[in-house]
Amino acid sequence: MKTSAYIKEKLYLICIAFLTSCITILFLSAINVNHEMILVVSFLFWGMVLAILIIEYLRRVGYYRRLQETLTQLDKKYLITEIMEEPLFMDGRIMYDTLKIVDKSMNDYVNSYKITQKEYKEYVEMWVHEIKTPLAAAKLIISNNPNEVTHSIYEEIEKVETYVDQALFYARSTSVEKDYAIKEMQLAPTISKVIRKHSKTFIYEKIKITLTDLDKTIYSDSKWLEFIFDQIITNALKYTPSQSGEIKIYTSEEPQMTYVHIQDNGIGIPATDLPRIFDRGFTGNNGRKNEKATGMGLYLCKTLCDKLYLKISASSVPSKGTTITIGFPASDMYRMHS
Repeated sequence: MKTSAYIKEKLYLICIAFLTSCITILFLSAINVNHEMILVVSFLFWGMVLAILIIEYLRRVGYYRRLQETLTQLDKKYLITEIMEEPLFMDGRIMYDTLKIVDKSMNDYVNSYKITQKEYKEYVEMWVHEIKTPLAAAKLIISNNPNEVTHSIYEEIEKVETYVDQALFYARSTSVEKDYAIKEMQLAPTISKVIRKHSKTFIYEKIKITLTDLDKTIYSDSKWLEFIFDQIITNALKYTPSQSGEIKIYTSEEPQMTYVHIQDNGIGIPATDLPRIFDRGFTGNNGRKNEKATGMGLYLCKTLCDKLYLKISASSVPSKGTTITIGFPASDMYRMHS
């Protein structure tokens, strides 16, 4: 609180005090009070005015200084109303009470939003569970009647399942609640599960899959990690050529980090698009050619990796292929965040 600002605020009181002092002096002079007495009265009057102004200034400047220091040290500044002290001056109390009312209103709104988000997530999860039943039944019927047409239908059903999973994990990723648990797990079974899910596509498109050195212990959430790998492998299959296509999954290690690399020999990603492939809704040049691309797959992978404290990156050479790399901390110390 600046002194000049305080004086400007109290200027009207100073003017009133000055006017009152002038009237008092004129009145005392009119009734023939001696000049010494008038001087004493004036000194007493202005002494009281200055004392009141100084005391009020010190009370305010001290309070606002402490408030500013508290606000500076606070990481979550919206919590200031929970810890700020109640001021002793009237206008400060009015502002304090107003902020308390606003804070309560905001908390009620946030709680209402949380409830709405929770209900939305529960509805999406229920919908996904219900929609997967007829999809599984359709795939079973197709498996019992294999031919060229049913294979095409099977591929379309797999695309629907991919979009359904995206809807589910998007709802979970935006939820205010943590819906995951980071635990020690083996990498190979998760990769194998995802590969089995796409086995028909690998076989039908004659795309080779090579798995190398996957017997690693990592720390993550199995459901979320399975979804991440599924999205990456789905993308790799989408842009890898039939007959001559190959997808390699292998690991490498650095101090305190284990990396999983998913490499394909597909069409690659233009250098201008590469920095933005994890942006929400970004489809890039390849996506524009494939009109069904949503730009959500890699965005969700990045979002979930951030929540799981994993690193994800991409490298690519146009016409030669793309490599998506996921880094897992080798230590389980970061599990305390989950």
